[in-house]
Amino acid sequence: MATLAAQGLTNREISARLFLTVSTVEQHLTRVYRKLRITSRGDLPLDLELA
Repeated sequence: MATLAAQGLTNREISARLFLTVSTVEQHLTRVYRKLRITSRGDLPLDLELA
């Protein structure tokens, strides 16, 4: 999900692609931002690795 955001997809586009609600996407991205200690989608690295 974070990789899709880093590629420039909107939350709505990500939710449609993954069959999730927009709210779920927002919640997951918020957790990712917190874990990576970033504040915006533009700060997401393009080469995220799956843990």
